[in-house]
Amino acid sequence: MSRALAAALLLAALPAPAANPTPPPPAQATPAEPALERLAQAVATDVRAAKPEAPVALYFTGGAPELRRAFGTLLASRLASVGLAPVVLEAPSPEAAEALAREQGARALVRLTLAVEAGELRANGDVLGTWVNFWSGRTATRPPSPAAAVAQAVTADAPALALAAVEPSRSPTPTTPEQPRPPRLLGASLARLSHPPAALAAGDLDGDGKDEVIALTAREVLVFSATGQLVAERSLEVLPPGPAPTREPFGALAVLSGPPRLAAFSTRFAQGEVLSLEGGALRGVARLEAPQLSPDTRASFVPGQTAFTLPGVQNRVTTFSTAQSRVLLVHPDGTASFFPRPSVAPVPLSGLGAGSALGDLDGDGTPELLTTSPELQPSPDVLRVFRTNGGDPTAHEPLWQGPLPAGRALQVVTANLDGDRYREVVVGLTKPDGTGELFLLRQGAP
Repeated sequence: MSRALAAALLLAALPAPAANPTPPPPAQATPAEPALERLAQAVATDVRAAKPEAPVALYFTGGAPELRRAFGTLLASRLASVGLAPVVLEAPSPEAAEALAREQGARALVRLTLAVEAGELRANGDVLGTWVNFWSGRTATRPPSPAAAVAQAVTADAPALALAAVEPSRSPTPTTPEQPRPPRLLGASLARLSHPPAALAAGDLDGDGKDEVIALTAREVLVFSATGQLVAERSLEVLPPGPAPTREPFGALAVLSGPPRLAAFSTRFAQGEVLSLEGGALRGVARLEAPQLSPDTRASFVPGQTAFTLPGVQNRVTTFSTAQSRVLLVHPDGTASFFPRPSVAPVPLSGLGAGSALGDLDGDGTPELLTTSPELQPSPDVLRVFRTNGGDPTAHEPLWQGPLPAGRALQVVTANLDGDRYREVVVGLTKPDGTGELFLLRQGAP
């Protein structure tokens, strides 16, 4: 055997060097199916389980007309795909719907009430047979089947909430001035966060006339659209570490004008950043040496504490909010200083939570006071809305109050997400599992 052949055989016997496989592409997050789609699928499954005969009539009550129409379209599509020949009825009452279904030759009727309650989109009702036995004579007796109850609920999302909040059209009454309507807030999850929020803000960063919602976590900035879609994100890890970071995420966000920019500062870092939204990305414009609470208000972090110090303010501040020349300062002990006008003595308040803000919810030009529970671990946390027309707003009954999802509500901000004269409410929740959530509340249809 030649030396060359022996060398070739030896090399062939040696194990091949490990290949360096190309790493798989990162998994792309699958967008959650819209709430209306999920609810329609769940209801369609219940209806099919009742084994109705075609054609099937559908009747809806509750909610805004736009919500009923959208859900009716989706449910009818699913029932049509399995051969149930659905038809949507318009009737003044459930009893009238049953008679109308018989007149139109439907063999079964689905009656559902739609509602958005406690952050859920719900459909409750029944499935019943409409066929009339010949031997019943003039008495419209029901057959023994199909007969089933329907009760389904899914977590509401921003698109479902937008449909549920549409006002029905009303005839104009020019002789009677329109009175601000009291808040009636409906809630839904806007976005889930991998980490708890440290600060919230809202403002029109892209110039389209509608606000974006901005969330600061301990180490990044996230920008969301009105429908909860992530528009842009930016890590703050390029900044130097802070000398005395807080145990809980804490920081400041402020939307600056002309051109629109965003000031972000987390206690995890020694500096903050001024950012601009350009082409779907956040670009660094400048560094910040102090947290900015509004376009003309700067503060200092209290080392190691979730609080600020403000020039000329003796007490520490956990929350700063301003609207229509009014200013609200919430202190760590749950007290607050409310300035109803510039250059006047503040009105002392008590019993406010760190999640507090000023915002004009009814469009009358006067902001309302929004505040969460002052308790450390409320179960559940509650959002309250008060008028601010003189004196202590909390001395009167709230205009509206309602429970929030599980978690600590430490941030509240108002936003104009659809360009109308009403402002929506966004609450930042720290969830029990260490994640975060942005919970949206908007004015519901009366």
